[in-house]
Amino acid sequence: MVSKLWRTAATALAVLTATAAQAGEADRPDALVLSGRIIDGSGAAPIPQGRVVAIDGVITCVGKAADCAAPPGAVFIDAGEGSIMPGLIDLHAHPRPHYYGWFLASGVTTVRSANTDLAMVRTLKALPAPQTRLVWAGPMLDGENSIIKRFYPAAGPDGPSPARPADGPSLEGVELLIAKTPEQAIAAVDALAAEGADWVKLYEQLPPDAFAAAVQRARALGLPTMADLGMASTRGLGDAEVDLLQAAALGLDSLEHASGAALAYRRLGGDLDADVLDPALIDQLARALLTAQTALVPTLSVSHFTAETQSPDPVLADLPLGDAQGSVRGGLDQQWRGVHQHFHANAESNGKARLDARIGAAVMVRLAQLGGRIGAGSDTPAGAYNLPGGGLHLEMELMTRAGLSPLLALSSATGTAADILQREDIGRIAVGRRADLLVVEGDPSQDIRDTRRLRQIILDGQVLDPALLKNRALQDGEALLAAVMAEQAD
Repeated sequence: MVSKLWRTAATALAVLTATAAQAGEADRPDALVLSGRIIDGSGAAPIPQGRVVAIDGVITCVGKAADCAAPPGAVFIDAGEGSIMPGLIDLHAHPRPHYYGWFLASGVTTVRSANTDLAMVRTLKALPAPQTRLVWAGPMLDGENSIIKRFYPAAGPDGPSPARPADGPSLEGVELLIAKTPEQAIAAVDALAAEGADWVKLYEQLPPDAFAAAVQRARALGLPTMADLGMASTRGLGDAEVDLLQAAALGLDSLEHASGAALAYRRLGGDLDADVLDPALIDQLARALLTAQTALVPTLSVSHFTAETQSPDPVLADLPLGDAQGSVRGGLDQQWRGVHQHFHANAESNGKARLDARIGAAVMVRLAQLGGRIGAGSDTPAGAYNLPGGGLHLEMELMTRAGLSPLLALSSATGTAADILQREDIGRIAVGRRADLLVVEGDPSQDIRDTRRLRQIILDGQVLDPALLKNRALQDGEALLAAVMAEQAD
């Protein structure tokens, strides 16, 4: 029902703004030339006084100006003392139509939606261009005892429950896939593949044999897998089934939130209440991910304000759209206040959030030292004060605070993120890749916070003004939310 409401609102907005969207697409120059410091997203040192040439939205040359001739009639952009870098990739988010525009306005040109029913996928893709590129995992798989299942109505005269096993190739109306057996897990993965999902997401109460069957079937079908195995602040030390070591051994592709780390640490005999985590056990966890080539998406930002006592106001004020006002922001703030109050209501709740933050950072840093793959994801709007779009900038800052270099944090949201997505067309400033680029003030390879100082946002070679994108995102979001509220009132 909720997805249907969003679809109705998005269709109305698309009709209203279709002409403007078409005009924006027509404004893309045939050729684009950018000059200045190039941070290519590979983790390599910046190229000073470099040049990027793009034709029809695809990069055709990267290097020194003398090596990259400017095509006739090209549009020139000089970064000056600023930097040219790839558009950002948020590897873990939960986008909805009323704040989807916030991502692009914040320089996030690609987002992986971590749990998405088919109606929501269609709604997001129907929003007027330009919009952030969508990569999506379908409805996630969980066990019969899923805590998420409790939030959905049971089957009745009006139809089946949105939380149910796959019963064929269609997933219409399914918002949570239940799999208590390997056979049900295989059927769920087959249905996700038939519906065109980019990823398969597995959740914390999926039984081990069903988990294994899902990973194996997805691999056979060429579908990558991601998993939230549970954290201390959720059910990761109580009702969770599979830990980090087990998931890595099974060949999981992407581990979210460093989930399953606390459970594996405890199963290894570690004391989670000790003042200092055992470096030998952290090394064991990180090496398991390295050996399995499992990427880690730690989402430090989701635990930041639930663990720390600092006021969110000065942090948010420095992020893109951190000063947003209106009904959309008001609704998010209401949600975030409730989460924040819960984790700061008592020492036990806050201690769990702090544990998630420190074990996630510890595993991330050790994996980085070993040469493993680290990806940046925000989990927005989960957690507290986790801004859509802006949360990814905070995530990169938190990565550097934990011990990663700015260049490594940058690559986690660009080149390495593209590798995790198995995409060779985005994430790096390289010949043959899409011209998804940011021009920012300053040098993010020295100060990661410079990624927030957006001057131009370029999507598929189309040059966009961050201020105009922000205004459009806020206006469209208010219109979408108002349409949904009006539909609910009727």
